[in-house]
Amino acid sequence: MTRTLLLIAAILVSFQTKAQEKLSYGISGGTNVFSMLTDTDTPFNQNSSFSIPEYAGIYLGVFADYQLNNKFGIVTDFAYENRVIDITPRTQLSYFSISPKVKYDFGGVYNQGWYLKSGLRYSILFDAETREGGVDVKDAYNNGLFSVNLGIGASVTDIFGIEFIFDYSLTDAFDADVKSKLFGAYALLTMNLDTLIN
Repeated sequence: MTRTLLLIAAILVSFQTKAQEKLSYGISGGTNVFSMLTDTDTPFNQNSSFSIPEYAGIYLGVFADYQLNNKFGIVTDFAYENRVIDITPRTQLSYFSISPKVKYDFGGVYNQGWYLKSGLRYSILFDAETREGGVDVKDAYNNGLFSVNLGIGASVTDIFGIEFIFDYSLTDAFDADVKSKLFGAYALLTMNLDTLIN
């Protein structure tokens, strides 16, 4: 009985060690820009202006990256982000988001070199207000937002990487019967804490 328990414990430790070798984690941060795509007869942005510095948002997140083999992995991102929307008046939407993705690595060694990431994002709205005056407009927006994303990244060093990700919402941002899809892009810097710590 004791030998059986020791054997089971040894197998579990072996599995846990293998999982730890394949799992990495870290933090990511950067900026985003979003535009609202609407029906042509619904001009939310009355002056039709769009300037990247004026509409740059903040992205702060953590990620877990599980390697399946030398080419593929599963990555999940958890983040706080705000998106400044090009409507009149200019509005800032603040979200908590979760984004599971499939990762394809172009190199022969996982997490070294260029890779593609694609998946879904679910964003939970917790604040929405106009940039001027800080008027609360949360009631006008959906509390949850599904989107698809596709991006490219690179491991610059064993610790640092860069990512560029495009995102398109499948659900409307407005809680109303009008087209209000969000289309955006992220520029992110990633830091692999697992490599840094170990």
